[in-house]
Amino acid sequence: MLNTTSALRRQITALGVAVLNVAALCTLAPAPASAQESALQQIQREQREIFTRVAPSVVFITHSEGLGSGFFIASDGVILTNAHVVGEQERVQVVLHDGRRLTGEVVERAEHADLALVKIDVENAPTLRMAGMHDVAVGDWAAAVGHGRGAIWTYTTGMISNIYPSGDERPLFQTQIPLNPGGSGGPVVNIEGDAIGVVTAGLTDAQSINFAIPLQQAIAHLPSLSERCDCLVITLPDAAPVYVNDVMVGTGPRVVLMVEEGDYRVAALIDGRLVRKSVTWPQSRTLTFGE
Repeated sequence: MLNTTSALRRQITALGVAVLNVAALCTLAPAPASAQESALQQIQREQREIFTRVAPSVVFITHSEGLGSGFFIASDGVILTNAHVVGEQERVQVVLHDGRRLTGEVVERAEHADLALVKIDVENAPTLRMAGMHDVAVGDWAAAVGHGRGAIWTYTTGMISNIYPSGDERPLFQTQIPLNPGGSGGPVVNIEGDAIGVVTAGLTDAQSINFAIPLQQAIAHLPSLSERCDCLVITLPDAAPVYVNDVMVGTGPRVVLMVEEGDYRVAALIDGRLVRKSVTWPQSRTLTFGE
């Protein structure tokens, strides 16, 4: 009897240890599938919301020699696109997200930067907020909305895979967002749905290697666009480097920076001499060196 009881006690003890081990394993086990699905549903919902915000701002541009994309950057109907999208045309057809078809006038070109502005007669156009490049980094989530291969209002997502220095002849940033011809001129947006660039080109002999022009460059090369943005415009002698808060931001004759309200220390290296000035934005929106 004593031997039987001892054996029973050993079995109960072993069973208790086994139960504790199972409980520990359950604690360490992954969350239930329903919790994982909830997280995925949240990501899906947020991505849908970004498309819902961005799509009405994107337009379809066509003319006799081609097609492309563009997006509203001003509520009075100003559209930013690529110069190669409008080509040599003076007028193009613009299709809005709500189905309206209007004639647009090409009001400004910067061929060397592959940028152009188109104006249509419309009020309260749904614009995209323009974000600067100062908070854009490799690895950031990004998306594009455009009309690749004529597939209207196509939404593709990916990330920023490289950023080329602003001192390059044509500063760009690289994405691995899948894009196709016809998407040129459309916006690249960040996780907030703010425009950070303009789709410009892709490599035809590679997969998902595409390029966008930073909005900072669009603002710098299109004078009428710089007048509409929250920008500080610095004018100085040709090729003279300029520094803002001790960081080099470009060279003359004209540097346009998207800035926030506040005080800025600006310095320019002119004829070997460092000339310093200060400016408070938005009270002062322009600064000139060399007068």
